[in-house]
Amino acid sequence: MKSQDMFQNSYADETFYLTVDEAVNFADTTKYIWKGGTKTILINVALSDATDIRLPEATTDNAGLQVKIVFALAPAENVNIGFVTTNIVGGWVGTSDATEGVAASFVGFSVVGDGYKRAELDKDGEVAKAGGEAGTILEFFYSGVANVAIYRGHLIADVDSATGTTHLVTTTIIA
Repeated sequence: MKSQDMFQNSYADETFYLTVDEAVNFADTTKYIWKGGTKTILINVALSDATDIRLPEATTDNAGLQVKIVFALAPAENVNIGFVTTNIVGGWVGTSDATEGVAASFVGFSVVGDGYKRAELDKDGEVAKAGGEAGTILEFFYSGVANVAIYRGHLIADVDSATGTTHLVTTTIIA
């Protein structure tokens, strides 16, 4: 790999288009060397049930990295996005209702001691994992603290009485 390509892959802003229904491991350093910049993952496929998307673990070397996941198409079922060792700290706001125009909101947050490793989204099933409808955006910010990613989520779902209470879980990602 040329040094210019290595710099582009490591620090530049990039957009990755997911158009194939499969698990993706963005922590695979043989393919992705993300050190900084904004990496946008645009999901433009109806991912199948229990699809995992693994993000790079937070390290002292990737301070300033921001990973944004944008759903252009809703998944067919549940989708998991997260880490193996990194804890997710932050919060989310969601809007959901099976009837458009009557939607209620829900909020949630996590702290370091919670040990959350992944976000689980279910656009039209479990009220506790509501999110993933087109327009859902998840953002992860890397501050340079090992194994801690700061999270902000804007969740959209199509389910009545959504709560988002188990949107984040301690189960690690598999991809």
